[in-house]
Formats: sequence, C-alpha cells, structure tokens
Amino acid sequence: MIRIEIDELRKRYEAAFEVYRGHTAKLIEHSKGGGQPTPQDLAAEEQALYELTRIRRELLDVLARTY
Repeated sequence: MIRIEIDELRKRYEAAFEVYRGHTAKLIEHSKGGGQPTPQDLAAEEQALYELTRIRRELLDVLARTY
C-alpha cells in the first residue's frame, strides 16, 4: 500500500474515533443525570464502535504489512 493510502486510512480512523467519542460523550451525559439513553442513541454508539473497530483493524493490518 502506498503512503497516500495509509494516510487516508489514518484520517478515516481519526474521523471514526471522533464520531465514537461524540456518541460516548452523549451516553455519559445521559448517565450523569440518571437518565436512560434512547434505543437510537445506544444503536448509534454501537454502530460507531463497530466502524471504529473495523477501520482500526484495517489500519493495523496495513501497517503490519508495510513496516
């Protein structure tokens, strides 16, 4: 994989991480007030975590083959 592709994967990983952080921050705020997150919020956080994990695995696999 060329350097540009690795850089693109890093950007995608960082973006996915920020999306996941946003969802977890929302869930934490709900829990501070004793509230329950909505099923939609839980599903969104779960999907964001799945995407983060998938992209992380892809990036780590590429880095392991490259370096």
